[in-house]
Amino acid sequence: MTMLTLSSRPVAPPSERPTGSLKQWLLASRPWAFTAAIVPVSLGAGLAFTQLPFRPLLFLLTLIGGVLMQAAVNYLNTYGDFISGVDTAESVTPSCGQLVRGELDAPTMRLVGLCTLAAAALFGAYPLWVGGWPVLVCGVIGFLGVLFYTTFFSYKYKGLGPLFVFFLMGPLMVLPSWYIQGGSGFWLPLVASLPVGCLVVGILQANDLRDIAHDLSAKIDTPAIKLGLAGSITFYKALYVSAYSVIIGLVLLGWLGYFALLPLLALPMVYKTLHGLSADSPRERLEALELIAGKLHFLIGALYTVGVFLSAFFN
Repeated sequence: MTMLTLSSRPVAPPSERPTGSLKQWLLASRPWAFTAAIVPVSLGAGLAFTQLPFRPLLFLLTLIGGVLMQAAVNYLNTYGDFISGVDTAESVTPSCGQLVRGELDAPTMRLVGLCTLAAAALFGAYPLWVGGWPVLVCGVIGFLGVLFYTTFFSYKYKGLGPLFVFFLMGPLMVLPSWYIQGGSGFWLPLVASLPVGCLVVGILQANDLRDIAHDLSAKIDTPAIKLGLAGSITFYKALYVSAYSVIIGLVLLGWLGYFALLPLLALPMVYKTLHGLSADSPRERLEALELIAGKLHFLIGALYTVGVFLSAFFN
């Protein structure tokens, strides 16, 4: 069989490439991660709803566009991790190793990622027109962030992933949703988005501190490698402390209503996750952090968003 070369990976010619099932392609989009887009888009709309009538069609289009961007970055991330050699049979999880296992092929994965990104632009065209130049600026930055995550510039491998993702999946999703709903001003949606940014970085940090040894062998850089295991765990804890501090501060300052304190209901789960967590913790506990961080992102983010929406009725 004649093999083509794609970066450091051999790739079969088109006639011999696996097509994959619809289920496999849906799994490759990592739908369980879509909350990373749903939460900030919903929060931005909720913040605007405290001041203005709700625009359901614009919200739906914004939400679909955000989810499609999340799916696009997931496809392109899988492609980039594969061709760079970062993903191996030993490192990938059962739900994310379609290219490593040969179930799907890399060129098609890249094409699907780019087409999904184009679909996001299509759904976002009308909201962008309504929201004006601030939405355009955020949208362009977001598109570049998706394209350059593990392809072209590949900032993920240069230790910049958490920093970029903090802004891309926090302020740069909350702000457009706010403006599309008719919100004016800047500081409220910006500061209110910071907890969401902290929570999504928590997912990346949990993944990176688990994979320190593998990432070192793959010769890629992450903040977890720079901080070491003990420092990474301290940073992981600080993300949740920061998220709650901002929420409580916004309520005390009167920027948000008291219902925005609903995330306090998740504190028992946060305490259980962080209490006693250290570099000496069992490997099984460290490996479970990414899944827990994803759940906390959704739980805290959903409570926060619901609380903001409720504030429109009771404050």
